[in-house]
Formats: sequence, structure tokens, C-alpha cells
Amino acid sequence: MARMQLLLPADLKAEVERFAEDQGLSANEAIRLLSRRGLSASGQTPPVSVLVEELGYRVRDLEQRLAKQEGAGA
Repeated sequence: MARMQLLLPADLKAEVERFAEDQGLSANEAIRLLSRRGLSASGQTPPVSVLVEELGYRVRDLEQRLAKQEGAGA
């Protein structure tokens, strides 16, 4: 099994931790479960490059939304 490190925004980390606790799983197990569910729901497994691109897009989107929230709160 390959080892991977994910850097998550605080709100997404908290959401994963809540899901893990609700399911009686560790955070690692929850991330693996959610990843498998997402791939299964798509009906086919896209190439890794497509998954990486989509993940990058979502992370940038979250970062922008968080920056706007922090700017509005200041």
C-alpha cells in the first residue's frame, strides 16, 4: 500500500473527522471509504491525472472562499 499525505483546509478536516466519528472509523479509514464511494459513484475510474486536476481545482476553490471569508471578517 502506498502512503500519501493530504493537506486539508480546517473545515474539510473537521468534516472528515465528524464523518469518521459518526461511522466509528479512523480519519484514514474514512478518507479511503469516501474516496472509494466517489469513484464507485462515477461508474468508471477516471485517469489519475483527471482526479489530481479536479482535486487541485476544488482545493483552490476552497482556498478562495476561505480567503474571502477571512477578508470579510477583518
